Amino acid sequence: MVRIGVTGRMGSGKSTVARRFQEKGATLVDGDTLGWEVLRLPEVREAIAASIGGEITDRDGHVDRARLGRVVFRDAAAMGRLNAIVQPVLLRRVRELLDAPGQGVLVLDAALLPTWRLEPELDGVIEVVASEDVRVRRIRAARGFTDPEARERIQGQKLPPIRGARRQWRIENEGDRAELNRRADAIWEEIESLGRSGLSGTSA
Repeated sequence: MVRIGVTGRMGSGKSTVARRFQEKGATLVDGDTLGWEVLRLPEVREAIAASIGGEITDRDGHVDRARLGRVVFRDAAAMGRLNAIVQPVLLRRVRELLDAPGQGVLVLDAALLPTWRLEPELDGVIEVVASEDVRVRRIRAARGFTDPEARERIQGQKLPPIRGARRQWRIENEGDRAELNRRADAIWEEIESLGRSGLSGTSA
């Protein structure tokens, strides 16, 4: 199986690229969906409430991600405590899925991919990038944030650079979805060729 990571900052369009690959036949591992699952675990919910405060849970005791986001994107210490609780559990689940036997192409959609230092374990990594103003506009349209709220989220997302990738592609996504899909499709052709050649290709 060819294992490809897709990463990028909030509003970059990385998930659009990952879903495009899924349309082409790839198996998708969605880091955001897995994050939701981890937040539903009783032991995780309890640890977050104890560490950050009960105001981030709803009346049923579930973590309210909107409330949680408002706290941690304004407080680096709270973000650090949250990551210490959630990330080890989430990373274990991601590794289980990456290590599962299979055929074809598996795509990991995860902003935190470089934080987890998974690059050397994958056959290639795609970074999707866009300017802050473009990302702000997309986040406002998708989530209904105000401009200051969107910028607060963007500036609160701290990610390290990609290191140690076997192959690396970069998509600059300043245009529309059709253009992004065209660029994703070109990379998909390279990914398919890797599978046909038994991963004997060189870095892109």
